[in-house]
Amino acid sequence: MLLRITLVGIIWSVLFIEGIRVILLTNWHFDIFRTSHWTHAWNLWRSGWIIDETKEWAFIIIILTAIPAWATVWAALSIINWENLFSNIWNFLVELVRKIFVLPLRKLMAPSVQTKVIKKKTITKETRPTTPQARMAASTPNLSPERRAQLMGVPYKPQPISTTTARPAAKPASKEFSHSLFELSDDDNFDFDLFDDKKAETKPSLSLSTPQSESEGDHKNDRSTSSAKKKRADITAPDTKNKTYHSNSTFEMLKQKGYEIISGVTLNDVFIDFVGISKNHLCLCLNDKESGDWLADEERFNDEEPLWFSESSHRISPVRKIALAQAALSEKLAAADLKFKIIPYVIEQIGNIINAEDMFEIWKDLHINVTRIDRGTPKEIPLFAKKLEDADSGIDKGVLDKLKKLLRSDE
Repeated sequence: MLLRITLVGIIWSVLFIEGIRVILLTNWHFDIFRTSHWTHAWNLWRSGWIIDETKEWAFIIIILTAIPAWATVWAALSIINWENLFSNIWNFLVELVRKIFVLPLRKLMAPSVQTKVIKKKTITKETRPTTPQARMAASTPNLSPERRAQLMGVPYKPQPISTTTARPAAKPASKEFSHSLFELSDDDNFDFDLFDDKKAETKPSLSLSTPQSESEGDHKNDRSTSSAKKKRADITAPDTKNKTYHSNSTFEMLKQKGYEIISGVTLNDVFIDFVGISKNHLCLCLNDKESGDWLADEERFNDEEPLWFSESSHRISPVRKIALAQAALSEKLAAADLKFKIIPYVIEQIGNIINAEDMFEIWKDLHINVTRIDRGTPKEIPLFAKKLEDADSGIDKGVLDKLKKLLRSDE
């Protein structure tokens, strides 16, 4: 900065002094570098020089305003960032020369090469069938044409027999997707979590072996009930023997940020993996553990919940799920006279949202933080570690106990 001011001052002083000298010599034959000229002007002033002509007034004004004009222009020129100015001018000239001369010359000299066009694979949202029969027909690939047409409600038109040799039928896929799993009603519970060991342990397992006696079954039920109560004894942190939560990045990040943690909470039939608690904030964290590519859609269709689509299936939007959980928790807090700011997080763990950039504004309007962790993609989605703020301060133990009971009241 100081070097720039000095250089600008030197260059401007030389140009200014030479310009003033040329003007005075041309119009008044007065040389500012000659002492005799200054002595003659001073003698005229002391002898009572009467200034009555325009040319004489112009001479006096130039002499009197020379130094203030020089200082003002110097200060103005010192403000300009000459490095960026010259750099922009140079880059403009280089780019101009490249476009006018270099690029046309390269096109003339380069051999013709056939470019291969790569089409990006896209997933389009299809119109969902409106009736349960139509959904069954769409989701079951092995139906006969007559039965499919009957369920779809359209007349069956048999295809003409072709005389050409028929191709062998493709081997049916070993795994079929049933869309009927997503026909939800008000009583349906969609908090199913395949990766939650805690929930899996509480569910009875099916077996094809010989049924046990009634007394043995009662003893097993008593043991499972007592074990479930023991697991709920400490809800602020997972069991030390269970490594599922300790290896979970979401749990570790909440712990590092200073939050009290409650794991495995169900709100309005929505399973919330973790609730981070501080003095004034509640962080609802829903881990999305579905793998593969997903096309996100947050619009309702025929009064149904918003869905996310893959190539072969669809599911209820996790963003919609956590919004329902947030609304339910807000009502609970208001009824219990507890004031917390609820911050919801959907955390993409192993899947890829192919249209994430198009959904950012929609998620922002819904006030839902969609983040990523571990192998979640794309990279344009912000990391959960960066999006999660530090806990403001610790929470009172009495308020924490009251909040624990409130969050477990639906279970």
